[in-house]
Amino acid sequence: MKLVKNTLSAGLRFALLMAFTGVVFTGCTKKDSKQKVWIYTSLYKDTISDIQPKLEAQFPEINFQFYQAGSEEVAAKVQAEALAGSIQADILVSSDRFWYEDMAQQGKLLAYQPQNSEKVADFFKHPEHLYTTLSFPVMVIAYNSEAVSEAEAPKSFKELADTKWKDKVSSGSPLASGTNFTTVAFLADKYGWDYFSALRKNNFISEGGNSGVVRRLQSKERPVGVVLLENILRLKTSDPRIKFLIPSDGAVIQSNVLAIVKKPQDEARTEVVKKVTDWLFSSEGQQAMARSFMYPSVAGEKAPEGAPEFAEILKAAKPWSREFISTTMKDREEIKNKFSKIVF
Repeated sequence: MKLVKNTLSAGLRFALLMAFTGVVFTGCTKKDSKQKVWIYTSLYKDTISDIQPKLEAQFPEINFQFYQAGSEEVAAKVQAEALAGSIQADILVSSDRFWYEDMAQQGKLLAYQPQNSEKVADFFKHPEHLYTTLSFPVMVIAYNSEAVSEAEAPKSFKELADTKWKDKVSSGSPLASGTNFTTVAFLADKYGWDYFSALRKNNFISEGGNSGVVRRLQSKERPVGVVLLENILRLKTSDPRIKFLIPSDGAVIQSNVLAIVKKPQDEARTEVVKKVTDWLFSSEGQQAMARSFMYPSVAGEKAPEGAPEFAEILKAAKPWSREFISTTMKDREEIKNKFSKIVF
C-alpha cells in the first residue's frame, strides 16, 4: 500500500509562506489599475478558462484573479492568510462543505442570498445564508471497459469490498481532496469502519485526487475507481474505454459551495462582489458549471451532456442533513485519523 502524506499540513506550510511573504502569481499589466476581485477555488482550470472571459466581459471594470488548488489547499491558504491578519479572497468556491460550516461559525463569511438561490434546495444552503451550493459534483464508480466488462463491473460501493475486486480499486485520498473526504464520511456513516477494513484487505489504493484515479483507470493499474462523474464525462471522446455507473446504493452528492468572505466595511466593494456572485448563479453561470460536467444547483437548468438527470441521482443518494453536517464537523479529524490508520 502506498503511503500518502498529509497534504493539508503541507499545503498549510506553503500557504503560510505565501501569506507572510506576499508571493502572488500574477504579472504587472494594465489591468492592475482596475479593482481586483480574488476568487479562490477548487474548480478545474478548464472551468476557470471558461468563466473568466465571460466575467471580464460582464464586468470590464474588474480585474479577476484566481487562486486554483484542491479544496484542502484552498482551506489551508485561507487559514494562513487569516493568521497573517487579512484574507485576500473575496469569493470562495470549493467542495469541502464542512470547512464552510467552520468558517461560518468563526464569523468569517458574509450573509447573502444570491439571485436564483431560492431555486436551490434548502439542504444545500446555509440556514443563515452564509453559503450556497453553486454546483453538484457527483461521486460514482468508473471502470476501464478493456479490463472489466459492463456485466462484470461492480454495481455498488458496498460491492467494492468483495474479494473479487482485490488489487483492482482506487480512490482519491480524503486527506488531499474535499470530495473524497465527503465520500468517506458518507460511506463510514452508511457501512461503518469495517467496510474500509475490507477495502484495505483488497489492497485498495487511496491516493491524491480524482485525476490520479483517472490515470490509474487508464493505465489499468486499478481498472475500477471511485471518482467524480465530471472526470469521466470529460473522457467521452478522448478515452471512451472509461465508463461509469451510478451505484445502486447511491452516488455521493458533493456540494460545491460558494461563499463571500466577510471583510471590513466597504459597501462599494461588497456590492461588486455580490454582483459577481449573482452572475455565477445566473443561467449563464450555471450552464458554465454544466459545461464542466457538474450539475447546476439552480433548479430548471440543464444537466451536463451525457449525465443522467439529477432527479435520478437523488433517488438513491443519501440526503444531506444538518445532523450529518454537525456530526461530521465534530468528528472531522477523527474520521481522517481512522481512515489513515485503516487504509494507510
